[in-house]
Amino acid sequence: MFCQYCGAPLDVGARFCNRCGNAVPAVLIPRRSPDPAEVLNNHLQVIGILWVVYSIFHMLMGVWALVFAHYVMPEMLRMFSQQMNSNVTMPFPEFLKVFYMISFVFSMITGVVGLCAGWSLLRREQCGRTLALVAAFICLISIPFGTALAAYTLVVLLPPAAGLAYERLSRTVTPA
Repeated sequence: MFCQYCGAPLDVGARFCNRCGNAVPAVLIPRRSPDPAEVLNNHLQVIGILWVVYSIFHMLMGVWALVFAHYVMPEMLRMFSQQMNSNVTMPFPEFLKVFYMISFVFSMITGVVGLCAGWSLLRREQCGRTLALVAAFICLISIPFGTALAAYTLVVLLPPAAGLAYERLSRTVTPA
């Protein structure tokens, strides 16, 4: 190979000409496009781990909501009444108890579905993609982390090509 500016012979792998110092243009090597199943496999590992971690935290927050509604908030209201020198303890509004109970149930359901989805994705089980899509649609309303994870899951797993690639991956991986 010779320098295109001065014509001097170039060493193999040289980035600059020894005589004139000009940069040697890089040789373009054609790249093969990656296999969609390989790309999906990398994403599945990340999505599976994220669903497991997110679901555990989501269930913990549901438990915290239940504890808060039944123990912390009534105690705070009792202490507030004492500070106000009132003999009447302020009742904890029943609708808030219902709200916190619904929050707990929602957190547990979405947590269990997300945990199953993450575990299934990590093991490349047949139902993993479907569970992850269901969990993603449910968690779209859980701003900000649930929405971000749901969007990532939907972008990766919703296209039809991802379904075919996931099916191929789930057939090739044997459960441990």
